[in-house]
Amino acid sequence: MVRIDLVRDKIRRLRESVGLLRAALPGSPADLARDRDRLDLVSFRVYLGLQEAIDLASHLIADEGWGPAASLRDHFAILAGHGVVDATLAAELGDGIKIRNLIGHAYAQVDPLRLHAAAGVLPDLLERFCSGVLAWSEAAGARED
Repeated sequence: MVRIDLVRDKIRRLRESVGLLRAALPGSPADLARDRDRLDLVSFRVYLGLQEAIDLASHLIADEGWGPAASLRDHFAILAGHGVVDATLAAELGDGIKIRNLIGHAYAQVDPLRLHAAAGVLPDLLERFCSGVLAWSEAAGARED
């Protein structure tokens, strides 16, 4: 059974991370490439946002007994399979796992152009994810009452 209070708290934290990512992202990839501190900050914010989305997905999967997920990417596919988010969003977030892994495992080799592109689209993806999870969770909570 989904715990709506915990879902709302996780979504609040994820949306806060999205706002911080938006604030940290400079206007161009060249600006990001020139500023190592900004590159590090944006990398961290991208990683954290994706990790928080994985955490939220993992929570739902565990509470609903849909798991385990074989990979990080599979977390989003499982949610799509149960109608929590649409398949396109799940695939796009699954693709985000690639950049998350690159940041986590080869931090110094992050390509500023690729990072800027990912960081530019990630906030909207994560907001759509939050909205979908929240809507599904509230509907699931209403069905259980």
